[in-house]
Amino acid sequence: VTLVACFPPTSGLFRYFHRVIMLPWYYLSSHPDWGMHGLLTEYLRPELFPEPWPGNGVMSKEYDTVYRGFFTGLATGSDALPLWKLPLGAWVQPMLRWTPLVFLMSLSIIALQFLVHRQWSRHEQLSYPVAQVASSFCQISGGRRGLPDLFKSRLFWWGFVPVFCLLMLQYLSQWYPETIPQISQMMPDFKRWDLPISTKIPILKKIPNYWAINGQTLYFTIIGLAFFVSSEISLTMGLAPFFLVLLGSLYFLGTGAMIEDSYLETGRAGTFVGYTMILLFTGRHYFRAVFARALGFGRRKEVCEETEDDDVSVIAARVLMLGTFGFTIVLSWMCQSWTMAIFYGLGMMIAYLVISRIVCESGIPFVQAGWNPGDLLLRLLGPAAIGPHALTFLVWGTGVLAQDPRECLIPYVATGIKAADDSGVKLRKLFWIVIAAGGIALTVAYFSSTSALYNYNPMGDSYAAKYPPVEYFDRIARNFNVMKASGLFEESLHSSALQRLSLASSSPVETHYFFYGMIAVIACSMLRLRFSKFPIHPLLFLVVGTYPSSQSWGSFMVGWFIKMLVVRFGGGGVYQKMKPLFIGLIAGELFVIGLSVFVDFLYFFVYGTPSPIKINLMPG
Repeated sequence: VTLVACFPPTSGLFRYFHRVIMLPWYYLSSHPDWGMHGLLTEYLRPELFPEPWPGNGVMSKEYDTVYRGFFTGLATGSDALPLWKLPLGAWVQPMLRWTPLVFLMSLSIIALQFLVHRQWSRHEQLSYPVAQVASSFCQISGGRRGLPDLFKSRLFWWGFVPVFCLLMLQYLSQWYPETIPQISQMMPDFKRWDLPISTKIPILKKIPNYWAINGQTLYFTIIGLAFFVSSEISLTMGLAPFFLVLLGSLYFLGTGAMIEDSYLETGRAGTFVGYTMILLFTGRHYFRAVFARALGFGRRKEVCEETEDDDVSVIAARVLMLGTFGFTIVLSWMCQSWTMAIFYGLGMMIAYLVISRIVCESGIPFVQAGWNPGDLLLRLLGPAAIGPHALTFLVWGTGVLAQDPRECLIPYVATGIKAADDSGVKLRKLFWIVIAAGGIALTVAYFSSTSALYNYNPMGDSYAAKYPPVEYFDRIARNFNVMKASGLFEESLHSSALQRLSLASSSPVETHYFFYGMIAVIACSMLRLRFSKFPIHPLLFLVVGTYPSSQSWGSFMVGWFIKMLVVRFGGGGVYQKMKPLFIGLIAGELFVIGLSVFVDFLYFFVYGTPSPIKINLMPG
């Protein structure tokens, strides 16, 4: 339940929700092309914005409170307005539209994860490394009460204490720089290293994310999690940047140009689609039986075992179908195109499903898809096939629904289900508890985010306040220019949803990369199914070129190397006995992170201002 409550107030939703809705009006005056095309006033429904709607040009006292108050903040110094004095009434109308969309999306995601849980955990026996580590803190042998077994292990403390002491020294040295020296001043900085590889090999600068191979920061959490996953997965995660180096070098030598980021993004979208096809293929018998029962055509014996898991899977399948149908209906009203709503919703489900799979297999603490459904539709279909209204909403709405899935809901649900299942919790009851917890978390996060942003203005987060509200509308304006220059704008505007599909005109290069990615991940998956010792995992194609992969490959390589040595020279018995040591590494780093957050909270409570000291111990 705690995990499920983590996504609404963070990058998963409310970091961007209010900003993407409100701040385009703030930047409108400095972007005349937005006004020339009428992006905010003609192609988005007024009901999606707080009242009074600024599109009519009337600047009233209510506008000053609702909009200008949001841009500048309503608090006086450190004295914040209470929730009941904020202009919440202006948000009633838009929230009546946005709430069903967000809740149905969350409901569908929760149901999707419950649906695939048994296939992944029982039939395919995924490692779920994050859930393994979390569950280890709850295990008490003999059914008794008291201290968990983990805290009685000396190996755990051998991992915890050194990491805790080193990171605490690093943290305290920032508070007291004149008294406590930094780690790098006392010993070689084993946590961070930099090698100017790209200056020695200039061709590397022609490769996206080339900086990743010039240096790395070792994260004890990722090293520890890598010990819990299969060796080929940790090796694959470590080799991902080098695969990009090889790919980018061959492309540059063959064409004389740097490979475009958009090619990588489109190719990665193809890998997500291809991997979804593999997941459906490997679980085809199970999913067919579950959906047959969900639709009333199957019988209980068609599922392998008559357990409670069967019941929750069937319930999840029914909720998934109803939730997805409702989400598509609401989205089609918002974007004014039922065909694009179907394509967009399908793309979102594919992205979230594969993100969950990456976390469940690799244990990476955060992951990004590196593509979004709105951009993918533009590249594969072209703007005229989407239509001006749908194009405007889907590109802009991506900032609300899928801007940054590093903290999206589905991996949290996956980890929570696995930990609960291993502890004997009844999944049927948990299903409804998780849905209720998600609804409560969305409600609390909405009011807390609204209060914080209206009181202290949204500009404190420079990235969230500037990039999504501006970049998406700039992209829309560019595509409007393309449609008008090609003479297809009016035809696209007045055609029906099905008629627009005949205007599809994708970029051949983008389409090729989409299918290259799909074919690559399918071929790699088939090789793994055919040859059990095939060393490369399809995750290579799913994460290559992403920011999380660039940040964490060094830690995965260290974890892979340590595990390889332990298994080779100690065997499986020593490997099992060594697990508490690596849990200690993880706990030591996370404890310091938690302690720093607690100190920040106390500092703000006492002094009324944010702490001047920030420590970054984890990527993202």
